[in-house]
Amino acid sequence: MLVSKTIKCGIVNPTKTKLNLLEQEYENLQRFLHGDENVKLYSANKQQAKRYYKKIKPNRAYPLSVRKDLVKVKRKETKLVKYWVRIPVAGRRGGVWLPVKPHCEFPESYEICESKVLKRNGRFFIHITIKKEVEIKTSYSSVLAIDIGERVIATAVLSVEKRPRFYGRDVRGIRRHFAWLRKRLGERKLLKVIKRMGHKERRAVDDRLHKISRELVRLAHQHNALILLGDLKGIRSSAKGKRFNKIVNSMPYYKLTKYIEYKANWLGIKVVKVKENGTSKTCLNAGVRGRDRTRDCSCATLADTERMPISSVLKTY
Repeated sequence: MLVSKTIKCGIVNPTKTKLNLLEQEYENLQRFLHGDENVKLYSANKQQAKRYYKKIKPNRAYPLSVRKDLVKVKRKETKLVKYWVRIPVAGRRGGVWLPVKPHCEFPESYEICESKVLKRNGRFFIHITIKKEVEIKTSYSSVLAIDIGERVIATAVLSVEKRPRFYGRDVRGIRRHFAWLRKRLGERKLLKVIKRMGHKERRAVDDRLHKISRELVRLAHQHNALILLGDLKGIRSSAKGKRFNKIVNSMPYYKLTKYIEYKANWLGIKVVKVKENGTSKTCLNAGVRGRDRTRDCSCATLADTERMPISSVLKTY
């Protein structure tokens, strides 16, 4: 199975000359996208910009998209960093080699895909998408069932433990905090501050989701477990009531599902989606059905694992 992953790299301590060349390429891209056809821009970067950016919003900065055959990564055991990346720019034949610090190690063998150069708070980053061939395991000794919910973003149960683990209780708190701030700032008509705050909220939630998905996949890897993931497809269309509809639409369950899937597949762990229709009506721990069911008790997760015997799951996968 071919799987992909994005490795985020911060560009550290570039020389003044290289930094100026990169800055020039990035700024000229912005000018080109906003209508200036005569700027000095590397030809392949200009082609990528025409290919990917169709509708341009005013006062917005766009990342520099770099074609996969033009990005090079080298591992060098230097005092500064382990990895160096070559980025093509106008005015320098062969591009510029820049020292980078990735958020994780590059694997031994991989293929580079399209990459993007971004600028945040005056600092440059490059996100390098790579892919490699992975053999998905077919034999497992246990099952990790994961239920994605509203009060607790993820509840996990290992078949060998039958003890629920709760992750991401603070995600809801983060969202409520920023919702309160938006309301107060809206009353004062501070729209620009609200816009900036939205990016901060997204980054805070994404960081939490990455940590949760990493911990869940680590748990599955440690116990050689197949991952059963609740399938919430169609939940938005079936949500009833103003409050519940608002909660469902703000849930980052799709992102968390994708994070778990790609991290698991990268390690060769299979992810199976299980329909959750009706599983939350009965509390397996309390034995109560309907409105009085115990909250935050991972009932849906436990019910799914009971309905689908572990032996049959392991036999199938």
